[in-house]
Amino acid sequence: MTTKLEFSMQTVFQLNNIEKACFDRDAWSVQALIGEFNNNFSHFFAYEIDGKIVGYSCVRLMYEEAQICNVAVLPEHRRKGIATELLRTMADFAKENGCERAELEVNVANLPAVELYRKCGYKEEGIRKNFYRRSRYPSRDAYTMVLPLTEKAE
Repeated sequence: MTTKLEFSMQTVFQLNNIEKACFDRDAWSVQALIGEFNNNFSHFFAYEIDGKIVGYSCVRLMYEEAQICNVAVLPEHRRKGIATELLRTMADFAKENGCERAELEVNVANLPAVELYRKCGYKEEGIRKNFYRRSRYPSRDAYTMVLPLTEKAE
């Protein structure tokens, strides 16, 4: 079940644990998560099973654009449609709030994530060379991927 998250330190610690499990040294810190919760443009969504957050996403709504900041699902809960549901929820939320497009960056070597985004309708618009300062992948380049949310944005 997907829900919109409100700030609490308990939630921040749960998300930080998901970050560590998913991204290891590239994980968002507790401070980064608190900062994102305090950003008026940012919105968090969680996928819960039996009251436990097993996946989450963060999106920043910046006028006509939704910037997908993060999608993370615990490894033992992957390939069950959770990330797809989180992406769909963020796109619906962004569209309801007047966004015309959703955009994200993903490491060109993170093939499972690239395929997920393609499956959800995102298309590569370009490559940002050396986008990542460090990377657990053999590349530091990122695809910029876009999902139109209205006909006008296509």
